[in-house]
Amino acid sequence: MTFKLGVHAQVCAFCRFVVVRTDRGLEKHGHVADLLELPSPFVVGGGGFWSGKRFEVEGRAQYDRHDNVSAPWQEFLLGFPEDGSFAWVAQAQGRWYVTYEIAGISAPPIAELRPGGPVNLGAHGAWVVQEVGTRRLVSAQGNLTGIPRPGVGSGFADLSAPEGRFGTLDYGDGSSDRPVVYLGQQFDPVGIRLDSGVPLAEPEAKVRHVQCPTCGGNLPLFSAQVERVVCQYCGSQSDVTQGGLRVLGPTPRSTHRPLIAVGTEAELRGVKVVCCGSVLRSCVVDGQRYPWTEYLLWAGPSVGYWWLMEEEGAWSLVTPLEVGDVADADSTVVYRGQSYHWKQEVRARIDHVVGEFYWKVAIGETVTAAEFAGPGGKVSRERSDSEVVYSFCGPLHPSELEAFGVRGASSAAGGDGSGGSHSGCATVFVVFVALALVLALAMADDCGGGVGGPSFGGGYYSK
Repeated sequence: MTFKLGVHAQVCAFCRFVVVRTDRGLEKHGHVADLLELPSPFVVGGGGFWSGKRFEVEGRAQYDRHDNVSAPWQEFLLGFPEDGSFAWVAQAQGRWYVTYEIAGISAPPIAELRPGGPVNLGAHGAWVVQEVGTRRLVSAQGNLTGIPRPGVGSGFADLSAPEGRFGTLDYGDGSSDRPVVYLGQQFDPVGIRLDSGVPLAEPEAKVRHVQCPTCGGNLPLFSAQVERVVCQYCGSQSDVTQGGLRVLGPTPRSTHRPLIAVGTEAELRGVKVVCCGSVLRSCVVDGQRYPWTEYLLWAGPSVGYWWLMEEEGAWSLVTPLEVGDVADADSTVVYRGQSYHWKQEVRARIDHVVGEFYWKVAIGETVTAAEFAGPGGKVSRERSDSEVVYSFCGPLHPSELEAFGVRGASSAAGGDGSGGSHSGCATVFVVFVALALVLALAMADDCGGGVGGPSFGGGYYSK
């Protein structure tokens, strides 16, 4: 094997062994499984131009959580021949991220990190811990650098900072408390031109179709990141496997009829969206159950997912927030310079689902989340031992719903956090769908940690 300058590992295309270059020569570091069918416009061996700078796709690595198999994700190593540099690129819920290895940075041991906690990286500024976890290498291809041994648990911490900055602390197999540091940011895919001519991001959502394994119904798949589909005709739930569906069984029947049908297309705030699915949820307050409905919108690879939420005729728009853009003091959070004060905490459950989702949604799933009310809407937070995520719930004007065929809607209140009579119960829970705990899902888990890239397997707004 011939190793390129700057890479330390190759995956043999024939025997699937990872061969690593060391001071002692070439060594086998374990066997990887066959590559998973995870679609991407990047192809190993291909290339293109990034803002006029030439790059080549050197390799890709596929990961999953170490002890909680959920949904695998992949990252691509790009090499830039002009200056010999490398970057890791990956996608999570429609957002693209790039990170670079940064030498000479000190970081705390992984045992000292907590979701939502601060991390000072010296000259690189203050960051917030988004997730702490362990991931494992499932498969790989091409020339690589920084990958762990196949199947070995590798600790990581994902970081977030204002203005879309993203980072990963890679602690490896735990033999050292000094992590490899990768820092980068979100980027706009329109700046990349692939040699293949395939766009990195389509200008709008495109649809492909599969058949329901149970009734044969024609089911649209709107996103390549879909994990689970519940048939709108017979109610069967299926996992997406290798581009097809693997039936899991029926879901309980429900008399609930969504106001927006799966497949409805509309334009919302200048963005073309399509309704992928709907979720009926509820919470119990003072012994009484209050329901509401959430509609998952796919806005294409450049935007990702949004949610519409309806409760007692009041509608609002829910969007994910970057952890690094929120300053959290438990009783108060600050977002974009505005303070949002703790209002309530509820526990809610999923009662019914239909359509496709980016996590393995299941009826009966419950979650506890906190809500903070302030200017223009509400900030919701869900925090576990391993991860923290935020979302923002703001009002929708009734005219914005007309594009979805909804007439006579009312707008959820914003600044006072009042919304329908119990909208706080709904608002605080919608962050659950934005979460990427791998509770089971995952994506990813949205989810492991990156090899130099973000953790895209369950984290970052993907379950």
